[in-house]
Amino acid sequence: MINDNTTKTILLVEDEAIISIVITKTLKRFGYNVLNAGSGEKAVELSFSNDTIDLVLMDIDLGSGI
Repeated sequence: MINDNTTKTILLVEDEAIISIVITKTLKRFGYNVLNAGSGEKAVELSFSNDTIDLVLMDIDLGSGI
């Protein structure tokens, strides 16, 4: 569990749905807010529109595109 009073937000960028679901559930269990993006393009869009993101956890092989 996070020790301070501020809940951190993680942007999870993962193109495999089942992996995204498992990681999201795990991170939430540890007390994090999780935003999901299934592509690099969506991740860029979310990062520009949401200033609460503290960390980006990104798959290194997202297929075609960004």
